Amino acid sequence: MPEFIGLSEIAALAGVSASAVANWRQRNPDFPKPIAQLKSGPVFRATEVTAWIRSRRSGDSKVNADVRRVGLRLLEFECGVATNVDDTHSAELVDYEVSRSVGQAARLAMLIRGQDVIEDEHLLKKVAALELGISPPEYGAAKRFLMEADLVEERTTRLGKQVLHEKVTRLDHGSNYQRIGELWVQEKRATPKERAFIYTLDTLVERPAALNEIDALDNLGTEDRKGLLELGSNAALIDVFNSGEQRLYYSPLLWDVGPAKLAEFLKRVTVDEFSALLSKLAGKAGVDFTDNADTIVLQAISGGILPSYKVKSSGGARVYSFAPYTGALLSSDEEKVVLDKARNIVACLRYGAEAATVTRIRNPLWVLGALTDRHRNYRLKPHSELKAQYGMLVTKQVGRVLRVDRSDRYVFELIPTEDNLRACAIAGELLSGGGEVMGQKDPGAKAALHLVAGRIEHPLHEVKVAKKKRPARADELAELVGTLRSVVA
Repeated sequence: MPEFIGLSEIAALAGVSASAVANWRQRNPDFPKPIAQLKSGPVFRATEVTAWIRSRRSGDSKVNADVRRVGLRLLEFECGVATNVDDTHSAELVDYEVSRSVGQAARLAMLIRGQDVIEDEHLLKKVAALELGISPPEYGAAKRFLMEADLVEERTTRLGKQVLHEKVTRLDHGSNYQRIGELWVQEKRATPKERAFIYTLDTLVERPAALNEIDALDNLGTEDRKGLLELGSNAALIDVFNSGEQRLYYSPLLWDVGPAKLAEFLKRVTVDEFSALLSKLAGKAGVDFTDNADTIVLQAISGGILPSYKVKSSGGARVYSFAPYTGALLSSDEEKVVLDKARNIVACLRYGAEAATVTRIRNPLWVLGALTDRHRNYRLKPHSELKAQYGMLVTKQVGRVLRVDRSDRYVFELIPTEDNLRACAIAGELLSGGGEVMGQKDPGAKAALHLVAGRIEHPLHEVKVAKKKRPARADELAELVGTLRSVVA
């Protein structure tokens, strides 16, 4: 390592963005002072900076903080509290003020993503209050965090008008969450309880664990630990079930695997074996387990623990499996159907990239881009393998397979419905985001449409934000249809 380094070298050394280093210097009086100020920027002693970074991270040595994942957990924490906790002004939540504010900043970032310039910030405040439940004072704190994360800035136009400008030039959810996570890790006002909550949640979305196995809880007293777990339960983020004689905590964000099914599976395997199984799927959506003879893998697939999809074509049948965690707050049946379609799409693309015999897919994302391009009529180029390879997508009503004249070549055409297009977007995130869904986590994300129109579509006094919504059951829908038919008759 060189004796002297600049800001870009510090960012590379710490594995953070340049904006994070700028925030460190601004907000931490103990950050090493530069030994010289050149035109290219300040110069620091490498040994001093390295020691400062090491001392800063020593407090989090047990939790292996991946800042992007921390950003995801913060968003999920705030969504869980806002959606499921009846009293969001409870005194208990005072201990989680920073995490809530940063989580609200993440939700606000989703609201304004792709807007480039918000010319009417007063409107933005109204939409945030109406659609996201973020009050004006909370909006101010969330906005401050977004500015500190270098995601937005205030600008003055040539005409002297104050606007809010989105600084991200390319839509990258993962990068946004990384910046949000960095900000929270740097925030010294965060209490031990909220740090313990976020790291506990991150542990439990990875694997079920007994209390004594969750390192993040080690430094909490009995009452604080009890309160943390109660809040997690109320926010539908942490739950517990009995596996034999042991109580195991897990996150309901593993919604593919219900607690009863998971408890049954863990009677046959240990938690460590289950964790090892999940690690095989980490970082990649759609792992080929066709020829895997591991008994635990086979039990997990047959028991529905691992969502798995069989693709057939000229290269033979292949089975592609996914980690059960979705990385999102998906709860309704409609959202589950969309994710199921997305996984089907990923499995088909994995087959084309890894097992096709005539023509291999060089880049699945390119194919996905062509499939969602209306200028291409949502079609892929004719190919002999498409009929079998994409046949499973026809049964899911994702698309059609059309024969080209009387040849043996076929065209796959996407049915461009809203849910199919969203499934393609999620498939793209699964392929490029390390197996996790990066976007569309927040039920208020569609509120961005209000900003495009330049007005709120409904008068404030006519809108009621429902904190809890239960989808109608099939028997209730059938009863409603019967009632309507009798009225019409």
